[in-house]
Amino acid sequence: MTAAPDNPAAAQPITSRVDWAVDPQDVRVWLDEFHVLHVEAKGQTFSDVQPRQAFPLSARGDYVGFIGEKDQEMVLVRNASQLDPESRKAVDEALARLYYRATILRIDSIAESMGVSLWEVVTDCGYAKFEVVDRQRYIRILPGGRFMITDADGNRFEIPCIYELDERSQRLVETET
Repeated sequence: MTAAPDNPAAAQPITSRVDWAVDPQDVRVWLDEFHVLHVEAKGQTFSDVQPRQAFPLSARGDYVGFIGEKDQEMVLVRNASQLDPESRKAVDEALARLYYRATILRIDSIAESMGVSLWEVVTDCGYAKFEVVDRQRYIRILPGGRFMITDADGNRFEIPCIYELDERSQRLVETET
């Protein structure tokens, strides 16, 4: 975690966005003591931003956008892996919180009640029980037998390859897709 800049005026949020993609050497990113993310690019500072990977599900690109109020992209950084080490650490920490997901290793049961699916699974983080409220919207089938499932609370669960699950788990997933 990096402290805020020495110049107090630099910590004031600016609402205009930086035009198009910027290079990593023109960007500085830090988390303050409250874990609020700030980004400075081309002389403008944006506070309380959220990072977004350009292609979070299928092709993790090296572009990271920073979203401000009203979901407006304020800065898009190309070659984000080349940010200075402190900025990269702040971005990685923020992205890890945002894109956290558990990997499903086994599915014990899936029950349905009034259109809501209740899943009981074993993940790489332990046992989990969660609800999926809209199968078409929150169960994404990706190439290579991969599934991304978002529960009613916004938590993400991944099945890296359905064919690597046991037969019973595979059949249960097929009932939901």
